[in-house]
Amino acid sequence: MRRDLAQLLETGQDQTARIRVEHVIQEEKTMSAYDLIVLYCELIVARLPIIESQKRCPIDLKEAISSIIYASPRCADIPELLEVRKLFSAKYGKDFTGAAIEVRPDSGVNSLIIEKLSARAPDTDTKIKVLTEVAQEHNIKWEPTAFEENIEVHQMDLLVT
Repeated sequence: MRRDLAQLLETGQDQTARIRVEHVIQEEKTMSAYDLIVLYCELIVARLPIIESQKRCPIDLKEAISSIIYASPRCADIPELLEVRKLFSAKYGKDFTGAAIEVRPDSGVNSLIIEKLSARAPDTDTKIKVLTEVAQEHNIKWEPTAFEENIEVHQMDLLVT
């Protein structure tokens, strides 16, 4: 995907690159979230005997368990997370599960997981940063100033209409 972005920048297709960079950023955020999910799953597996022996969620596992529960509906391509959520819901109750899914105060969900799985579009600075990195990685001479000016003109056009 980054190579495709580089080709767009090289051929002067900044508008298309501006749109596609959002997808690249979202994919990178998702992959980063998956890395955290894997670590949390490994921690949970390693501590299963503790989980089985206690009625309440162990304090040192609350972040991992809550974050897995939070991620379960947001990672549809990992259906096993929904099964794990059901198991934790049966063990700790629907209130515990609901708090994690809704990110209530003291739910324990890792803020990085929340940010990485957010569907919010990246801001202009993030887009420019990634496009600049891609240009540097592929030795492409690309100036973000034209890109920034184009965005400002486009935003002004939207305000005028």
